[in-house]
Amino acid sequence: MYATGRLDVRGAEEADIDGLLAVYLSNPQVIAVTEGSAGEPGHYDREMLERDLWMSGLDDARHTAGLFLREDATCIGVIDWLERNPEDGSPWIGLVMVHGEHQRRGYGREAVLGLFEMGREQGWTRLRAAAIAADPATRGLYEAVGMTPDLVIDFFVADHPVGSP
Repeated sequence: MYATGRLDVRGAEEADIDGLLAVYLSNPQVIAVTEGSAGEPGHYDREMLERDLWMSGLDDARHTAGLFLREDATCIGVIDWLERNPEDGSPWIGLVMVHGEHQRRGYGREAVLGLFEMGREQGWTRLRAAAIAADPATRGLYEAVGMTPDLVIDFFVADHPVGSP
């Protein structure tokens, strides 16, 4: 998909599933709000991840990719985006999550800036993103890369022009 100075951002293969699952499980504050099954809020397991990846693959405009360190191929995060959101036709980031042990090192920022560059090369003129309003880390990430906020219902929506730098 794309690469940055420290990251390869690519689709997950079978061998990557455990690493991706570890990313989700290291972020219990996120999955407590976004996941759950069998009456257990925040429950997330390999089967659920495999289902989510399969569902993502059904939509040609949606991409769920792992963030892998270029130096040793360690999976340290995930990013999910739509090339065209059916609501407004714009590209949208739906998720950026970095493993708890790798947070605060600029990997999320690097992944989003890499997506900006890839989008620019594909002719995108804007990129929007959403986060749960109560998730200050993701909101801070979007603001740090120059996206402007707009609170819509329970979601934080950020917008960024992706034209020439």
